[in-house]
Amino acid sequence: MGDIYELVLSVDIRADVTDDELAELRWHVGQGPRPERLPIGTDRYVETYPLGDPDDPDCEWEDAEAEPVFARRGAAWRVGGALVAELVARERSDGWALTVRQELHPGDFYRLRTLLDWLGRCSVGANAGGVESFVGYLRFHESAEIAPLVLVDGRIRVPEDIESHTPHWEDATL
Repeated sequence: MGDIYELVLSVDIRADVTDDELAELRWHVGQGPRPERLPIGTDRYVETYPLGDPDDPDCEWEDAEAEPVFARRGAAWRVGGALVAELVARERSDGWALTVRQELHPGDFYRLRTLLDWLGRCSVGANAGGVESFVGYLRFHESAEIAPLVLVDGRIRVPEDIESHTPHWEDATL
């Protein structure tokens, strides 16, 4: 578990997200149960593990359950400070405010990327006409250098760290 990254994220989300999407996001931040459907797509890639010899044609495989990405709370294990995630309705009923600080392993990057793609499309600044907005950062726990997360044209640019550590990436817009 040495490959731990710190994620800090702050995004305003439009009010027109669907109830199903909001239910999944609430689950990811630890504010609700896992919904039956995960419309954002964080369950599209789920790791599988062999129960026996994978070269044996009779080998059975176990699928890992999709897990919430931002639900950890309490003291951080490697980066110090506290792990938090908060999703609150904005005062004027014009959407939602999301703030996150979490520790993530590269095994979480697929779900993180899927959430970042959805958050970029559903953010208040998604249609800002090429204007870039800083929405957070990702950093390796032993590094002082951060990889900024920048929202531009409805997409949160993903650092190369995530690109290279994300197995079986599929476009979340499919």
